[in-house]
Amino acid sequence: MSDSEDKSNDQAPSPAESFQSLNERLSSASLKSSGRLLILILLAMNKKATATELRALTGLARGSLQNHLEKLESAGYVRTKNVKSFGGRRQTVEITQEGIDACREVLRTIQGLHL
Repeated sequence: MSDSEDKSNDQAPSPAESFQSLNERLSSASLKSSGRLLILILLAMNKKATATELRALTGLARGSLQNHLEKLESAGYVRTKNVKSFGGRRQTVEITQEGIDACREVLRTIQGLHL
């Protein structure tokens, strides 16, 4: 192997390659929204939250949050459950292992952008 080949293997990806990698990671429709990414990151940090807590943390309206949760749930990234409580029914949201893995991959890719 020549010296130039050794150097090319040790070089960090170019900005274009880094952005292409991020674009590939975000190619899933369920990850193309900053709101859904924020929800995933919050759940990865806390494992579980109520819909009320997620609305407060994200600033999303009830309908928007439900739309994002439906997409994340259909992708297998979160599980939602309606639970009876003293004040009525509460929706809890829990991240799945698949959701944690997807979140980690996106964050690794972002971290590798070498800004």
